[in-house]
Amino acid sequence: MIRTSSVRLRGTAVALAASACLLGGAASAQATAPSPGRAVAATETAKFTGSGTGGTMGSAIESATNVALSYAQAAGWQRSQCYRLASDVRQSGGWFTAVSQVFCQR
Repeated sequence: MIRTSSVRLRGTAVALAASACLLGGAASAQATAPSPGRAVAATETAKFTGSGTGGTMGSAIESATNVALSYAQAAGWQRSQCYRLASDVRQSGGWFTAVSQVFCQR
C-alpha cells in the first residue's frame, strides 16, 4: 500500500511538471516516500523567463518580470508563489532591454 501511494504521488508530480513545461517554463517536482504516521510532502518548482523594454533600467526589469509572471500565472501559479531569480539589462540606443527569470515554488 505504501508503494502504491508513492507511485501515485510521483505520477501526479510528473504530470504537474509536464504541464508547466508545455506553457513556457521549466518545472521540476520532487516526491518523498511516505513514512508510517507521517504525511506525504511533494514540492513543485518552476522557472519562467520573460523579456521587456523600458526607458530606464528599472522599468525594463519590471516589464520583463511582469511578462515572466504572466507566463507563470498562465501555468496555474500565483504571484505570491514566485519571485525574481535573476535579471539582465542591456542598453540599445535610448532604450533598455531586459530578460528576467522568475522562480516559483509550492
